[in-house]
Amino acid sequence: MRPLEIQPCRSVCTWAPAGDTLGALPLFRCGGCGSEWVRSQAWTPIGADGIVPADVAAEAARRGRVS
Repeated sequence: MRPLEIQPCRSVCTWAPAGDTLGALPLFRCGGCGSEWVRSQAWTPIGADGIVPADVAAEAARRGRVS
């Protein structure tokens, strides 16, 4: 499995599903900087508006569950 792409934040975060998987988990990507996230990470991405996008929140809620 390849590592997640991690870029410096540009404070224009727009997290959305990337339409791909990483290690069998749905992959999310920031439209602002290109960073990536999967639910196995200990952090949860937020948008530039300070709100966790609904699809990210739903995926984060699945942490620890067997898919």
